[in-house]
Amino acid sequence: MEMELFSTSLSVFAGDIENLELQDSLKSLEALIVGEVKILDWGNGRIAVPMEVSVDLPSLGNLEGLDIREVEPIILVFDLLNYPFSAPQVFTDRLDFPKNNLAHLYIAVNNRPPAFCYVRGNNDEWYANKRVEDLVVRISNWLRDAAVGELTEDGKQFDPLRLEGYSGTVIYDYDTMLGVITGKTTFLPDKHLAMALFDRPKQTERCTYKLVKLLTSGNALETIKDVDEERKKNQEDITRRNYHYGYIIWGKEGAISNDYYVNLPRNWKEFKSFCDFYGVDYNELENFIATCDGNTFVHFPVIVGIRRPRPLIGYSSDIEFINFRFWVNTDDVKDGTIVNNISIDFFSHNQPLTRKQASQMSNCNIGFDIRTVVFGCGALGSKAVMHLARAGHTNLTLIDPDHISPHNLVRHALFGEDEGANKAVALAERIKSIYPHQTNNVIGLAGLKKGIIDKKDFFEIHNWVLDFTASEAFFNKLSMVRSMDKRNVASASISDFGNLGILYKEGESRNPRIDDLQAYLYSLSVHDKKISNWLQKEQQISDNHNVTVRVGIGCNSETTILPDDKISAHASYFSGNLKREILAPSEGGKIYLSRIEDSQDYNIETQVISVMPFEVFKALNNPSWMIRFKDGVIQKINEECVIGGENETGGVFVGICNYKTKTIHVVDSISAPIDSKANPIHFVRGHKGLSEEITKFKHNSGEQIGYIGEWHSHPEGPNALSQQDMESVHNHKTEFIQLNPPLPVFLSIITPDGLFPFVF
Repeated sequence: MEMELFSTSLSVFAGDIENLELQDSLKSLEALIVGEVKILDWGNGRIAVPMEVSVDLPSLGNLEGLDIREVEPIILVFDLLNYPFSAPQVFTDRLDFPKNNLAHLYIAVNNRPPAFCYVRGNNDEWYANKRVEDLVVRISNWLRDAAVGELTEDGKQFDPLRLEGYSGTVIYDYDTMLGVITGKTTFLPDKHLAMALFDRPKQTERCTYKLVKLLTSGNALETIKDVDEERKKNQEDITRRNYHYGYIIWGKEGAISNDYYVNLPRNWKEFKSFCDFYGVDYNELENFIATCDGNTFVHFPVIVGIRRPRPLIGYSSDIEFINFRFWVNTDDVKDGTIVNNISIDFFSHNQPLTRKQASQMSNCNIGFDIRTVVFGCGALGSKAVMHLARAGHTNLTLIDPDHISPHNLVRHALFGEDEGANKAVALAERIKSIYPHQTNNVIGLAGLKKGIIDKKDFFEIHNWVLDFTASEAFFNKLSMVRSMDKRNVASASISDFGNLGILYKEGESRNPRIDDLQAYLYSLSVHDKKISNWLQKEQQISDNHNVTVRVGIGCNSETTILPDDKISAHASYFSGNLKREILAPSEGGKIYLSRIEDSQDYNIETQVISVMPFEVFKALNNPSWMIRFKDGVIQKINEECVIGGENETGGVFVGICNYKTKTIHVVDSISAPIDSKANPIHFVRGHKGLSEEITKFKHNSGEQIGYIGEWHSHPEGPNALSQQDMESVHNHKTEFIQLNPPLPVFLSIITPDGLFPFVF
């Protein structure tokens, strides 16, 4: 019996083929066919080439008697303009091909046969390094796999319909929709019909419906009220929501189908045939649309649930959802029925993003039980926070007292519709909108109640504390507050006109602290030219009135010249390192630097500096003062004491003094000048060369580091200041009080029992 072929309905192509690559491929097909290639007109700038392929059928017969033959007619369809970058489509040419029994066939469109889904993934990418001969072999293998039942690699799961030609997208969680069918989550009892509320974002290029919620007996009246409130708003109101009521229908439990309906409906008549094919009753839907539909828009989504014999590949159940859009006007319904053959489109389905999925896609497995508090949601903070949130880390408490101003939008992660809103609150809402169907633990706060930051209760629920405020006052507060002693703390800022990003990550048990790390970074200026040049530039633009200079750009000034790409570059580097640290905190302190050089080419370089814990003491005479020694400083002066032997020796400390935090950071020691005098009971520190040494520290650090105190040894004790030491303290006090800013008198005694610091 002669086969009926679809290609006989096509006319011969009458145009010219100017595509040279296509000409070569057609010649290759002539060699395969061993004869003249018939070129037909497929329409829309495409040609169709019918041919036959041989199929290696199983010797014991096809699986379940499937009608795949030893010679199968196919049609290759080529794009005249875009070939070979656009791969050929391949269709069966047999009108009686067993299309309803096979997976990996695309839904037929425009009354044409279904196309083969011949590769997993993108056809164009597969064909990029293949020839037309390879494609013919691939189709032959596809038909052989179909005959032996190996098209589906996941044999214990069901391959869903292959759809293409979508008019838009419906976004909903599969398991949520599944609950409608399995749990009858609907306010329409005893019916295979449910309703849901969808929101349509304002766009014209492609229609998208996003599930807002399912309608239940508990929320139906409230939902209707919310929809009516939105409809009262002006069409131009940017806050107006485009709400649509949508419908879900499904078949009875016994209506299980193993077949593939490859001709998806394009109108109401075809939809009814589709439902009949799968045993889905459409009468309840028709009656509800015709009598009770509450939509003001003429279009709305309809989702059909089909029961399959096995769970779908990639999903948790055996229900396959097919998504449609109906177009129904008032003239299309009458007396409880749809009287006109209304137009119907089919839509793709997208899962809403989940934190787990975002975490997997970002390769960032931060536990959902880890919580982070973020102070400062300005330009830098907002971008770093969004990087964390998009990686699935949404257990965030965001705090910022400021509000979005128009000029902030140059560098902020938020947008124009957020103008006037609190930065932290608006940022939290944006994060919630990324994961709309999950309970998000992100909280946005305009500030903390007075005294809360000093209470352990607030920080006990947080694992990490992040500071993006670029505030010297808050930096000082964060350094000293004891309520977060067992938390992980990091502080980030941008300096050097946006060209230097600095992230301080504290060590275990908050040692080194962020102020230790700052002092350590400044101390590197002695031998690191880049750090020295940066600090010297900062000195030139600072007012030199503060005890310490907090280097950082808050990015909140309307006059700050700083492009968004620099903020983004630093924020991405910081968030990348923070994610690693949150996953597995390093024991020691870390300083992460990101530098941008844009004088000629635009270059970005990074540097990681590991910092050992500081040695910490309280002043014996005044415990409100804390002295923190950079690693190696005490070892250095102990070695000098050993060299001094029985004689007293001494030297000068260099570092930073902060009156606000009552902290002295000692970053180095200058040995006793050569004109110093020493014996077993007496030490007089000399002056020769000392001024030059101190000036070197001050110059290289942009005045950040300088003289900070003195030390001398008592080889035989005592562990206290002598009468002569107290006279020196008195003399220094009179001198230091005249300085701008004034310095305390810091003196340390080194004895066989250890180091004993005093601050006056």
